[in-house]
Amino acid sequence: MLLKAVRSQRRFEQVAEQISKLIQKGKLKPGMRLPPERELALQLEVSRPTVREAMIALEISGLVEVRVGSGIYVLDTSSPNLKMCKISVDIGPGPLELIEARKEIEGAIAELAAQRIDTGCLEQLEQAIDKMVHENKIGADGDREFHLLVAKAAGNSVLETITVFLWDQQQNSPMWTKLIERMKEKKLHTTILDDHQCLLDSLRQKDSKGAKAIMRNHLNHARDIYFDLMGEEEN
Repeated sequence: MLLKAVRSQRRFEQVAEQISKLIQKGKLKPGMRLPPERELALQLEVSRPTVREAMIALEISGLVEVRVGSGIYVLDTSSPNLKMCKISVDIGPGPLELIEARKEIEGAIAELAAQRIDTGCLEQLEQAIDKMVHENKIGADGDREFHLLVAKAAGNSVLETITVFLWDQQQNSPMWTKLIERMKEKKLHTTILDDHQCLLDSLRQKDSKGAKAIMRNHLNHARDIYFDLMGEEEN
């Protein structure tokens, strides 16, 4: 007897699967424009960011095409050039899940870092911010460097390893890669840069509670900015 492994589905996967089935059954035909995000969210009783994650999953799977300023359209799944015609078995965690995990873990890390950080690490954090300013783009290398330095400053190798793992999960995720690809021309948002500077100031002052709050707020800002930028794809 051939059995498939049982796995729990993320909310965006459930949304993507529903739309995928409608496409495969011909109820959503090639060339059709999908309903607006707000309408889909209401019908499915999910958040708009969840719908956006589902659209990325469908795009990766070759079922829809995002047309800037126009909307999201169903592709012809019978095309011989189509690499994939169904939702991937597991495309990994979505951006929302990753940012939520980072907020909980990196918030606690920032609190510890404020208690243990040394002058050398503070100088390295300043250099990472300078690098972000120079790169001036979404997904800058300086951003990762800054966060990994904060984890290092916490003085706990387990937490540092977890932080590296979360960043690797994020940067190797097909969904995150697609999200960044769609925003590659976007410049670094000033709010993100300001958050990093505020966190550095808090670490310098050894303000552990303040550092934790700033890190958590920063990741809330990052979540909102990423998904606001994604929403610009659709009128």
